[in-house]
Formats: sequence, structure tokens, C-alpha cells
Amino acid sequence: MQKVILLGGGGFAREVLEIIEVINKNTDNKIMPIGFVYDGAGKETGKLIHDIPVLGEVSYLKNIDFSEVRLIAAVGRSVWRRKMVEEAKKLGGKFISIVHPSVILSKWAKIGDGAIIQRLCGIMPEVVIGDFFVSNAYVGIGHDSIIGDYVHINPHVSIAGGTVIGNDVFIGVRATVLTCKIGDGAVIGACALITKDVPANMLAKGIPAKFYKMDEKKY
Repeated sequence: MQKVILLGGGGFAREVLEIIEVINKNTDNKIMPIGFVYDGAGKETGKLIHDIPVLGEVSYLKNIDFSEVRLIAAVGRSVWRRKMVEEAKKLGGKFISIVHPSVILSKWAKIGDGAIIQRLCGIMPEVVIGDFFVSNAYVGIGHDSIIGDYVHINPHVSIAGGTVIGNDVFIGVRATVLTCKIGDGAVIGACALITKDVPANMLAKGIPAKFYKMDEKKY
């Protein structure tokens, strides 16, 4: 039985609890959540989220023996996930990945630390995925694709084989990415069709997608 603490306490953290429940029912790799920590949790310490307590701010982790406990980066927004993960690592935190049992994960694919992959995704051979990756349900990632750190892919996204995606990229619901490169920090809009390389820190939306400057990244 692996004890875990979840970073985050919002809607995405509750989705992660659902994955853990399915894992516990269908595999021998039992996981026991013992609490939540997140920024701004001070006033909510002791609150129960699906019968699991809020332990406090991320600084609470200084009290944890990480020889017995691991962390799950259950934060949906990439910029917040990176912030909390870096803070937790300074306190000695060690992370595990969570993969729904229904995922088709090629034995020739590689996934970094702290990934969360939801139900009915398909990750094909020679795919390489970085650290603290999040994939919502029904995502397909084609062979030989390379995906960076802190990438978030929303439901029903299709990524063609040989695609290269940089760090801190957000891909919206039902987007389709043909074989191309997406630069660091880019945002791909919902239902967008990406047919050519997307520069770093640009918003791409439309069918086919056009590029727009972003004053602020909101994801």
C-alpha cells in the first residue's frame, strides 16, 4: 500500500481520486491518499474532501517522512502545478505517476515523473513524455512523438505521430495536431487544427489554426 498526499484540492484533484479508486479496484498496486496540501489551504485545514482531510499549505510537507509517503501533482493549471511541485521538491517531496488502468500505454513509450493520465488514452511506441504531464480522457498520441515537461492535454485531443511539443504547453479540448512542432508555453485552442509549427508562447486557434500573441497565459 503506497501512501500519498495530493498537491491541490480542486476539481482536478477530485478527478485524480477517482482514478485512484479505479486503480485500487482493478490492480494490486494499492494507493492510499492521506491528505491534500495546496497554497491557500491554511483556513481550510481539517476540511474533508471525499473523506480525506486537507492537511494545510505546501509548507506542511516539511513534517512528512518521504521514505514512506509519495506525492501526486493533482493540479490542473500548469503554472500552478510547476510552482507547487518545485516548492514540494525543496522540502524533499518525491512523486509518483497515476495512470488509469484503461490506458493503452506502449511498452516502448517513456513517461517522466509525476504524470497523470486519465481513462481511455492511447500512447503509442517510441513516444517520450516529460515530467508532470497531464492527459485528460480520450487522448491519442501517435508514435515517435516527443512531449516536454508540464504539458496539459485536454479530452479528445489527437496528436499525430512524430509531433514535438515543448514545455508548459496547453492543448484544448478536441484539438488535432498534425505532425509539427509546438514551442514552449504555447496554447492550442479548443477544436483547433494545427497543420504547421506553432512558435513559443503563441495562441493557436481555428480550423486551420491561426496564431495570436498572448498578453497573459491563463492555463
